[in-house]
Amino acid sequence: MTSQRTEELIKLDLDHIVHPYVAVGQHMGIIFEKAHGVYLVDTEGKEYFDVSSQLMCSNLGHGQKEIADAVSEAIHKTDYTTSFYGFSNPYTIECARLLAEITPGDLNHFFFTSGGSESIDSAIKLAHLYWHYKGKDTKYKIVNLYNSYHGETGISTYLTRMGRGAPQMGFGPEPPGYLRIPPYYCYRCMFGAKYPDCDVLCARFLKDVIESEGADSIAAFLAEPIQGSGGVITPPDEWWPMVRKICTDHDVLLIVDEVMTGFARTGKMFATEHWNVLPDIMTMAKGITGAYLPLGAVAMNDNIYEALEGNVFWHGVTYTGHPIPSAASVAALNLYKKQKVVDNAARVGAHIRQRLDKEFLPLPCVGLVDGKGMFQAIELVNDKKTKTVIDLDAKTELFKKILQGGVYLRITGALANRMFICPPCTMTIDEADRALDIILPLVAGLKPK
Repeated sequence: MTSQRTEELIKLDLDHIVHPYVAVGQHMGIIFEKAHGVYLVDTEGKEYFDVSSQLMCSNLGHGQKEIADAVSEAIHKTDYTTSFYGFSNPYTIECARLLAEITPGDLNHFFFTSGGSESIDSAIKLAHLYWHYKGKDTKYKIVNLYNSYHGETGISTYLTRMGRGAPQMGFGPEPPGYLRIPPYYCYRCMFGAKYPDCDVLCARFLKDVIESEGADSIAAFLAEPIQGSGGVITPPDEWWPMVRKICTDHDVLLIVDEVMTGFARTGKMFATEHWNVLPDIMTMAKGITGAYLPLGAVAMNDNIYEALEGNVFWHGVTYTGHPIPSAASVAALNLYKKQKVVDNAARVGAHIRQRLDKEFLPLPCVGLVDGKGMFQAIELVNDKKTKTVIDLDAKTELFKKILQGGVYLRITGALANRMFICPPCTMTIDEADRALDIILPLVAGLKPK
């Protein structure tokens, strides 16, 4: 029975709050009030394993005292100072210094934002400004992938394309200059091809599009190292090296969206390290503070920076380089090193994958297991042979049972049939096993149709 306090909070919520990605006026009936380690605690005192790291952003788990202390110390010294016009503060400077130590290659220069969507918007504007200062304003088109998710604000909305056109539906037409190609979704290939006989057609198709449009019209190609909200979809090993070479050969900037995959999530500090690929521009957010405070960043290489140097960067947001989130990030970045979080994510992620392959994949309604590190997913189907997507009623009932069992996770993706197994990167093997032990019999109970 729900307590009076919880009922009152739910009523106030329904009266005043509009929630994302749910029918307006709908509520799950749960209010999360506390969190510690890999657990969420609701207002009834019930604990839940956080197997989705909320929105795949609580990479360091909950209740990290060092981050809370760093924020408290900083906010007692200052509150907000602008980074416009060349002003700065020690916290943002230290954050940039620490980022430069861990970002791949020469991605040593940073523009700070309030989150992932702003980082994507900023990266695209940066690419356009780069070509402007190079005297090539004809290079304005952006190519990215179907099934992608890059954000919800302005430009990032035009670059997000998941099932049935969402989340653009109802918000009017997009401007010209945005092109999409099929993703590296081998299980449901848009070309109807089979890997490896396809010779990675989805990567080679990028070359065809660039040459058909004219390389002098293409500013950049943008993609996630592993598609995140689209379903935790991993490319073939050849895909990223091929794409990097195509971009280089055609003088097209490569922008990699590490908002979801960065900061230990895949068992590397950044997911592109799995393929030894260096982007020209890289976007970051989420794990940059462990989600303790909103912060994002755009990293650019020396070539981009040198083209901008001496010219005005005609772009900014109010909270660019905000000192307090920067202080949180400094503490978080130190914790990744101190607690060897990358190593833990790789080790525990390998254990999770072993169990998923051995115990979940043979189940009648599991079509595929995908992902790396603490960034994995199970594709739920009605029938393994036909790959038909699990029925909505069955998926909804499964989600409710898992939640009742004390596990919070997401079943989403472009086709809304991928169960995300993306716990905090600090989760132990014992905690992972206890969470999987709750999920396994419930997934096993699904009946094929």
